[in-house]
Amino acid sequence: MRRRWAAVCWAAAGALSCSGPEGSGPAQAERARLPAGLAAKLGTEEIALSTVLSIARAQQLALPAARDLALRDAAFAAGARAVFAGGPVVSVVERAAWARALLEKFKADAAARGPASDAEVNELTALRWQDFDRPETVRTTHAIALVSKPEQDTAARALAQQLYEAVRGVTDPQEFIRLAQAVPHEGLETRAERLPALTLDGRAYYPEGAPPELADQRFDQEFSAAAHRLAVGQISEPMKSRFGYHVILCEARLPEHRVPFEQRRTFLTSEILKGRAERAKQELLERSSRATPIVITRSVDDLTARVQVTE
Repeated sequence: MRRRWAAVCWAAAGALSCSGPEGSGPAQAERARLPAGLAAKLGTEEIALSTVLSIARAQQLALPAARDLALRDAAFAAGARAVFAGGPVVSVVERAAWARALLEKFKADAAARGPASDAEVNELTALRWQDFDRPETVRTTHAIALVSKPEQDTAARALAQQLYEAVRGVTDPQEFIRLAQAVPHEGLETRAERLPALTLDGRAYYPEGAPPELADQRFDQEFSAAAHRLAVGQISEPMKSRFGYHVILCEARLPEHRVPFEQRRTFLTSEILKGRAERAKQELLERSSRATPIVITRSVDDLTARVQVTE
């Protein structure tokens, strides 16, 4: 591989005629009338005037210096093609370059559609509500007598009353759990646990960030409504949800966090543009998949199973 790379350099050096001083352009450049839009040619490589202008602006160079950089890149590209002609390297690199160019086009098209719309801001806010539009939440600990079948309802309600009597007046969550777990519950299942902070409509809020598997967690709305009626330190009398009978300790109330709409638009613009580009990419992939059949060798599983992957 080292020899091949050296050959690329020599081929490019020959195209550039590197006997000149560092930073100089190709020696013995011929001046000729070129088609509109072209700044230079190196063999069959055409250098667009727009490319030279882009280089000049990006690197703050004079146009002749930018043109020489473009010619140098073209010379290396020509040298690489000569050395790797017929090999796999050129096709791989060109494919990657085309893919990158397409992604850049998706990005440019997304920006060209204009600023983030109100609908786009609202849609992303709904997904990122914990960061940008969070209502008041209540953190609780609860004990529940579970009802798994209708005939358990009366016994579960009575057990919940026993749980309430056992924990009444307790404000420490761990003590609440210890006392609730000590209540006998023959024939019934009970549970005592701390819960994440909840909105009134049952959405779970994790101040430290939700684990991925709990990002969309929701709780029974009747339970959440009962929790929101409590003051900090207060314990509810038994209340029923679709899971059974609860006794709830209100640990804390966390204030709402609302970011003004225009600030949200500013914060979320880059994410919205990325989403536009991603949707365009997925649509193209789907169209391409439908239009171009994909064929995989039957032995692919056997072949890939032999590949040793090490960390």
